Formats: sequence, C-alpha cells, structure tokens
Amino acid sequence: MKKISDIICLVLLLGLGAACSLLDKNDGDTPRKDTGRADSTDIAESLSPYDTIIYIAGVQFPEGYDWQIDTMAAEEKGELVLYKGTELLVSVPVSYDNCVSADPDMFRIADGHLYSDFCDNKQTIVKCDGKEIFRYDGREQMCGFAVKGKDVWTLGQDRSGEGGLSLRKNGKVVHSHEGGFILGNLADTYNRQGALSFVDGEPVFFYYYIGQGALSRSTHCVMVKGTSTTELDVPKNFNRIMDAKLIDGVPVMVGQMGTTRNMLSIVKKGTVVSYTLVGFDKLGNCRITPVGDGNLLLSGECFASGLVTGYICDKDGNNLFYDIEGRLIGLYVSEGIDVILSCGENGADPTITTNGRSVGHAGRYLYISAKSAVLLEKLYFIALNPAGKERPFLLRESKKTTIDFNGFVSELDIQVVKKEER
Repeated sequence: MKKISDIICLVLLLGLGAACSLLDKNDGDTPRKDTGRADSTDIAESLSPYDTIIYIAGVQFPEGYDWQIDTMAAEEKGELVLYKGTELLVSVPVSYDNCVSADPDMFRIADGHLYSDFCDNKQTIVKCDGKEIFRYDGREQMCGFAVKGKDVWTLGQDRSGEGGLSLRKNGKVVHSHEGGFILGNLADTYNRQGALSFVDGEPVFFYYYIGQGALSRSTHCVMVKGTSTTELDVPKNFNRIMDAKLIDGVPVMVGQMGTTRNMLSIVKKGTVVSYTLVGFDKLGNCRITPVGDGNLLLSGECFASGLVTGYICDKDGNNLFYDIEGRLIGLYVSEGIDVILSCGENGADPTITTNGRSVGHAGRYLYISAKSAVLLEKLYFIALNPAGKERPFLLRESKKTTIDFNGFVSELDIQVVKKEER
C-alpha cells in the first residue's frame, strides 16, 4: 500500500465523538505519546492535511426485534444502512418488491455510496443508495464491482452454475463469455474491487473455461485487459485453476496438477513451481496475495483429518497458519505488516494475529467476513457482531467503540481524504 502522507489524522466519528492520533512516518510509524494537554486533538487536526472517514454498511432492524433468531430476514425484512461515522447517510427497505436483499454479498460500499444488486426471475438490477441506475437481462452474481468517475463497472457470473460471465459498463456489455468462470470475488482483501482491477485505466480480469473436443486442452485461462484477450499458457496436466492475478505487469496463475490433492502449483512466464502442504488431505480454494518485490502469499481453506482449516503458504512453501481448528477468514497485508483474521466453528472466538502475535476475543460472533475489516497502513479496523444482546462494535487495535443500532455490520470502508481549504 502506498504511503499517504508524512502525517495522517485519524478521525473516528463513532461512539462519544472524534479521536485523532498522529502517525510520524520518520519514527517507524509508531504513534506519538499523548501529551495530556486538553487541546492536543485540536493541535493534531490543525497540523494534519488529511482526515480518515469510516463508512459502515449493514442491516438494521426496529428496536426490540430479535434479528438473531431470524438471520435470513424472513419475518422482519429490516433495511440496508450506510453510516459515515455516527451519521446515517442511507436507509433502504429490504424486500422483493423493492428489489433489495439483506444478503451481505449483494450490497457494498463504493465511493462513499451504498450499491446493491438483486436478481428477479429474469434480470439483474443494480441500485445506488436505493435508486435504480440500470438493469439487464440475465441473473448474475457480482464478482467484481468498481466506480470510476461517473461510470459503474460490474463483473458478473451467471447464477446457473454452468458458466457464463459479463463485464459491463453502466449495464452495457464490454466483454462476455458464455462458458467462462470468473477467478476471484468481492471478498478479496487485496483488492476491494474483487476480481476486477484497473491498469492504466483499462479493466483487467481473469477467467477460465473448459475446452471441448479431444484435441483441445481441458482447461483454459484467459486474461482480459481493455479490449484485448490473452490466453495464458497452461501446463497440459493442469486440472484445476484456482486464482490468477496481474503482478508487476506479469500474469501469475495458481492451481493443481495431476491427481495430487495437497499440492499447489504456480505458473509464471511458463515456469511452474509446486508446493506440497504437508499434513493436509485436500485443498479447498486458493487466493494469491502480492506482498511486494515480486513476492506473494497463497492462502485459502483446506481439509485436515476431516476438519476444515486454513493455510497461508509463503514463497518457500512454509505454512504460516497453524490453527488446525481455525477457519481463515481474511489475510490483510501492508508494508511490513500482515494480519490474519480467523475464528472457530460458527464464528466462535475470533482471533486477530498481527505479525505472529495473536489476540483472541472470546464468544460467538455473527457475519464475520473479510469485508468487515480493513488494514490501513499499520492500523487494523474490524467490526464484530456479538451473538446475544450486545450491539455491534468497532475494534481499532485495543480500542472498542460501540456501533449503536439494532442489527449487524457487514462491511467497513475507510477513505483518506484531504481536508477542505479553509
């Protein structure tokens, strides 16, 4: 992640008010000690040219309604909400007739607005802050989503399960493939736009498809960049493609070869490097996370002794995730820091591991997802929804701030903006 400024002012408009901390980049990125002066916050705000704004999205229900016994919102539909700090920006009723779903995969924060998608029997409908902006024929799941200026880009996967995808700009098709399967989704902690990236202003994404005919390789991988498509060179014994990303201008692909159930193979510039994850029975999925200088981490879920667990594999094939009973929710990487979010079965006892040091939070939590956490430089933010009567809350390192509404938080977004000229 690029450096933003020599000094960043973090304004948390949550709970009892605003809090501001100075970060001195010339002092190892460590927070300065509080001087104890009553006006220290005002001094910090006057010195920093930047504000950090926290956006919070979730589903809110009427006071007194026990939504935790109705997590699918079958009885009381509730409403999608977008908060900017403590300020409610958007409230959108959830209902089929309103073409709005409470499914966290079907709404998201982008450019300070709340975008949602919905599928009826025939079409996909996209809304911004509750107002329809376009719809198109076909039922698609969003795997990539981006707002660029006045344009809304969507990368959708056909919901039939039989393949088919489309890249659209404001609802109009830019690229499509009738049998393609998109590599990546909107839970990618490396790219908030999910499977959709932009390089030199051009959209970039990857997909694979299964070839037909005896003379055709069974598995194909395609990179789309702007208006051009490039089929990657896939080894003949590759039988499963799991992820692909453009790293330093070079396409990198990961998958499995042959019949080995616990081996990952990386393909870059025609060279194949394979890693065996000792102790695991079968790999479930895999995601590439670039960490700078051409290096990358591979992470995902796999199976060991019949249990679902996580793994994080470095460039030497070492597994960096050792909780055999833990589910890997998200891996967040910035310069000189990595954060691992994991939990037990059914959201039990989530753990945040920063550079190898773990802090656990006892209890059971609902809707724990990679989208409910953000790593900004060296500061990690996460929103948690406790089971029971406690309100959702935001954690910034050891600081806990209540998010005061009856419902659950599904996503955080943090924007660093330049203060207005005074």
